[in-house]
Amino acid sequence: MRNPRVAAVIGAVVLPLLAGLSGAAASPGTTGAAGAPAAYRGALADAAYTCPHLPPGLQAAVIDVESGWDAVKEGPNGTQGLAQLSPRMWALWGRDADHDGENSPRDSADAIDAQARLLCQLYRQAVQSPLRGDRLSLTLAAYRLGWTRLQQAGGLGQLPTTREYVAEVKGLAPHYADGLGVTNNSRSLYTPLPNPRTPAGAVTWARSMVGDDGWLSLCLNFMARAYGWNHSGTRYAIDHWLFTPESMRHHRQRNAPVGALMFWDTGLRPGHVAISLGNGYVATNDVITPGRISIVQASTIDARWNARYLGWTPPYFPDGV
Repeated sequence: MRNPRVAAVIGAVVLPLLAGLSGAAASPGTTGAAGAPAAYRGALADAAYTCPHLPPGLQAAVIDVESGWDAVKEGPNGTQGLAQLSPRMWALWGRDADHDGENSPRDSADAIDAQARLLCQLYRQAVQSPLRGDRLSLTLAAYRLGWTRLQQAGGLGQLPTTREYVAEVKGLAPHYADGLGVTNNSRSLYTPLPNPRTPAGAVTWARSMVGDDGWLSLCLNFMARAYGWNHSGTRYAIDHWLFTPESMRHHRQRNAPVGALMFWDTGLRPGHVAISLGNGYVATNDVITPGRISIVQASTIDARWNARYLGWTPPYFPDGV
């Protein structure tokens, strides 16, 4: 099973080395060739705006894989309906979404509404989770297994069947997004919004902040602010590196273009990130004086902190706010 490769537009104006990330989507699955059944498209289009971080096609892809669009399906463990939620989960998330007097997992409108809200909550938990892996994969794995089982397994590494499930859903999602005909307001890995600033603008801002104090342990926030966001949407630099699609990560490469994000594993959970100024220099906090922004050679971070350089990525902030 193939994962789709994604296309992203980074920044309002993107430097040549930061552009051109695209690829082909995986083949659609059982019912994917015709898109979502017409009877469900209205509810899915409404639900697409429930969570601003999930692509519209994701929910339809989950339904395809979970129930094959069988609204009265009963699973072996008591799961029911399009969303295949257990009675316990339905008690927590189910409601009469279409106000027809019935609150049932077999009511398609109710099931789609409950599933959308549940997926959004799981995504919020994925953002805060210490488990390694991109947040969308963790969200889907938690939907399949529950957070308790996923945490007991230590993430997706030892769960090949769940990894196949995640890959199948991700492969179908872009196709279903096209078929829904809704504006994709997602900031997920499928369609991140452009950064408020260009790489050149971000570098100009970062240079203007040299000597400024108050940035202790705020390397990722400094990167987000450079690109015009108030917050990156990710807690730690090391997670931001891991959440960036593999196709955007330039492992161990030192020749980072101007405006790129350069990452280090410091041996601690936060890690470190700095903005490339070109010619081997970066603007960064803490390296010379705690909390202060300085311009240093990128290799200085390796030496002063005994840090392991991971590589660079384009300025990718899918959850920037």
